[in-house]
Amino acid sequence: MPEFSTATMVKLIKRAAKVRVSKDAALELSSVLEDYALRVAMEAIKLRDHRGAKTLSKEDVKAAVAAIPR
Repeated sequence: MPEFSTATMVKLIKRAAKVRVSKDAALELSSVLEDYALRVAMEAIKLRDHRGAKTLSKEDVKAAVAAIPR
């Protein structure tokens, strides 16, 4: 079961362009976003650990996004 619903993925795709979206396309986008989100979270946790904090901050997430190649 994907973490991001197919309905949400369809809405995101349709926000980019008014197109028909297959269920497979929505599921694939969900999978890609889950993978990216996990990579961002792991990098943000490394950054949090590096600064010696217990709480993950917005700045950790922003820095992790900037550090991960797209």
